[in-house]
Parts: sequence; structure tokens; C-alpha cells
Amino acid sequence: MSKRHFDMICQRHLPLIADRIIGLSLSEHEETPKQINLFYSYLLSFNKFIQLRSLSINGVRSYKILVKITDECHHLYNLTHLNFYNCSLEDNQADFQLLVNNIWSFSKLVHCNFSIDIKGKKFFPIPKKISSSLERLSIYGSTLKLHEINRLFEYTNRLKSLSINVEFDDDNNNYILSLFPTLIELHISCSHQLDISKMISLLQNTPNLRRLNVSLWFNFLDGHQWEQIICNYLPKLKIFRLGMEETLSFDQNIEERVDELINSFRSSFWIDEHQWFVRCIIQKKTIHLYTTSKIFYNYDSVLFGSIRSTDPQDNQQKFYNNMTSIVNEAFFDQPIPSYIRLPNIEYLWIKLPINDQFWSIVPSLNRLNSLTVVSYIDTFQPQLKTLLNRAPCLRRLCITQDAPLHLQMLLFRHINPSVRQLDLRDYNHYFNKEECIRLSHSSLGRQCEVLSIMINNRESIIYFIKKMINLRSLNVRCEDEKYYKGLALAKNGNNKYPDEKIQNKDDLIQWLKDHLPSTCLIVRNPHWINHILIWI
Repeated sequence: MSKRHFDMICQRHLPLIADRIIGLSLSEHEETPKQINLFYSYLLSFNKFIQLRSLSINGVRSYKILVKITDECHHLYNLTHLNFYNCSLEDNQADFQLLVNNIWSFSKLVHCNFSIDIKGKKFFPIPKKISSSLERLSIYGSTLKLHEINRLFEYTNRLKSLSINVEFDDDNNNYILSLFPTLIELHISCSHQLDISKMISLLQNTPNLRRLNVSLWFNFLDGHQWEQIICNYLPKLKIFRLGMEETLSFDQNIEERVDELINSFRSSFWIDEHQWFVRCIIQKKTIHLYTTSKIFYNYDSVLFGSIRSTDPQDNQQKFYNNMTSIVNEAFFDQPIPSYIRLPNIEYLWIKLPINDQFWSIVPSLNRLNSLTVVSYIDTFQPQLKTLLNRAPCLRRLCITQDAPLHLQMLLFRHINPSVRQLDLRDYNHYFNKEECIRLSHSSLGRQCEVLSIMINNRESIIYFIKKMINLRSLNVRCEDEKYYKGLALAKNGNNKYPDEKIQNKDDLIQWLKDHLPSTCLIVRNPHWINHILIWI
């Protein structure tokens, strides 16, 4: 939403209904920078949300804010769900142990998602307080060793569902793995070389497991091994989802390896007793094997015809029906069988000119939500126009160029009434004043709500905000910006994120504050600090 709507809700409405709200989600990203700080400036605390059951915090970067939130959660006596997503803290002195201990001390907390890191470094300290209520836990990014899982259960002894990254090559062997009788659902991912005996030691201590989801990178267990593990240690398992990946050396025969793997999953245990079918996909020298119930939505490239399955009802078209993203701009340049169709594409990268086979392979763009076009020039204007005409639900349009190029003026003539986000930051061109005026008066400009762009003069920012009446978020880089001290620090690798003291001395930030309405929120982009974020 726009900042003015957010301000109005926080000022006029939330104080009147805070005691009746049961779910609240706050998110800081490019479109809503500093949203959580702004929320606190209006409501001061969460104490009025006495009925709150679910709280989600996304993208917060301040350790002090996280501590404040977890401290206040002690007063939310009905809180059962707490989620921290994509929180990357800037403070090297952040005390993760304090945060985790705070969370584990909440009396009614049942469900927790934990994704917090310090400047990209993820780790999760084992709690030192016992949770009397926590039943479902997901830890993102951080990798736990077996002895740490053991300790985690000591402090979370009611845990029914756990989602974690695991390192099975554990040097600490001076412990006995405990029995985990409460656990009925387990999601594990391993990106290291696998010690099978260590994984078995974990699974054999989960006798009541009913649902198991496993992702193994650089590791493979064949069907015979998995069958033995499940039969011996998981008698109550009802749902099994598996994803594995293996890259072969150039002297290995990949076709023989795939045949060997697929055949190991053809026993009556897999086909008749459980109907757990697997599918193999070959991408160059890499094999992807997964149960057909575990859907992968996108691939950079697929060698067509190199898909095998144990499901007699499975076929290539069923696989392509589930493909919703094409993230490789050259995907349609490879030979594709004429019978292949991709009817459910939602996210598409495509390079112009469009290959003739594209139009028959993608019969409909009715579900397309995001389109990235590479190497647009006015010569290809009819093709882009056709794409836009066939995409009635398109929300985001991104134009990129590999090399610097003068602006193609026909770009401003394109029309699609559903587009609300226009991303030109990778166009490799700084828009001049005249080009900015033309953009703001175009159909795409008038309806645009979120704009990312590079400009050669800061005055154009003022023009955008005055003339683009639907604009609520602007991500902009200015070519005329004076050398910024924070950029020098970042280039030297000493400080990825500019601190607030530097921002307060920032010439461009101050100039914008002097020339824009005081209601606008203006900050450096924490990920790309030569870009300015403006929430309007």
C-alpha cells in the first residue's frame, strides 16, 4: 500500500480496533522501507493487541527492534504463532541467544518460523529455556548438527513438527541420540556430503513419524536404501516426499545411472503398497530425482525427452503443466518437441526476438504475473505488444539490456491496463529529463504504482512524484549524485549497509527531504546503497 494509506490506518483505525485484531503482519522491503519503525512511531508498542494470536515480521534489520518485539510478546497472552522472515541484522553484537530464549519463554506459543541472520551469516543458538508449548518449528538457513538437534528437543519436548537444515557429518560422537516420540512431521534438507548412518540414526529415533520431506543436494540414496530405512524405522509413515540431486563426472554414463535409479523405485513397496512414484529429470550432467508429489516449479533448462517416471499415468505434459516459471532467457532457443505445452506460466524471462516456436508452446499467458524482457529495441515493438496483449493479469514488467543503449522511444507506447510495477533499473540507460516526462505521461507511467529506474538528474524525482498520481514506491539511482561516503565504505568491503549517521549526512537524501512532501519516507536501499527508496 502507499505510505499515506499506511499512515491513515495507523493513526485513525488501529487505535480503535487494536484490541480485536487477531493477526498482524509487518514487512520491510523495497516498496515499504522502515515500515516497522513507522508502525512503532504511531502505536509505540504491541501491548494494545491483547487478542493477537499471530504476528509476522518480515525484513527487519534492527536488532533493537527485534529485542523490543520479543520483549513485548510476553504481554500477548494469546500469541500462538510467531514468524520472523528474511531478517538480516546489521549489528555484529546482536545476541541471538537472548532472542531465542525470549521466544522459548512465551507461554502459549505453538508455531514459530525463524529466519534471522547477521549480515548474511545464519546460525541458530540452541535455547537455554524450556518451551512448555512450542509444537511446530521451522529454522531457515542455519544448519544444525545431530547433537544440536538432540539438545533442541531437550528444550522443546512437545515438538510435533520440525523443518531444518541438517549436517550429518557430525564430528561430535560423544552423545547418544534421544528418542523423539512426539515428532510426527519432519522436513530435512542436507547440502553436504551425506553420512547415511548418521541420517539413519536420526530417523530411527522418530518412531511416530507420519510425514517426511527430504531434500538432499550432492547426495543420492536409491530406492532399495530408502525402502529399507522406512520399513525398519518408520512404521507409521503415511506421506513421503523426496528430492535428490547428483552431478556425474564426464566419464560416467548418465542414462545408465538414471535407469539404475528409476528401477530401484519399482518394487511393490513403492508402486503397489504406497503408490509413491518418482520422476527423474536430466539437466546436462545433473540428475534430479523426486517423488511426483513434490513439485518443482521452474528449471533453468530441461533436456526435453530426458524425463523418466515410475508412475504409469505420468507423462511429459503433466510435468510441464506444473511448470510456472521460466527463468532462463534462452529457454526457447533450444529444440523443443512440438507436442510440449506450457499453459500455466506465471513468471517469464524472455529474450527478443522471440523464437517462432514460443507462440505454439505457450498457448496462453492468462496467468502471467511477471514478465522480464531482455534486449528490447523498437524493431521488436510488435512482439512486445503481442506479449502484453495476451497477458491480462500481468502486474510487473521489467526491461533489461546487456549493453548501454539509447532509450527506445516506442517503449512508451505500450499499453497493458493491469501492469502496476515497472522495473527499468537494469535497462543500462540513465533517463534524461525529457524521457522522464514522456514516461510519466505514458499509459504505463500513469497507472504505475512501483517504479525502479536510473535517471541523470534528481529533479526528475520531483516530477515523477507530482505527475505519476498512482505512484506509491520509487526505487531510483541518480547519475548526478555526488560521491557518497557510504559507497566508499561498501566498495572497500567494510560496511555493506550504510548506518544512520552516514545517511543523515547524505547530500542526496537531504536534498530530497527538502524538496519532497514531509510525508514521504526516504532512505538508502540497504541492498544497493547507490539506490534511493522513496515510499510515498
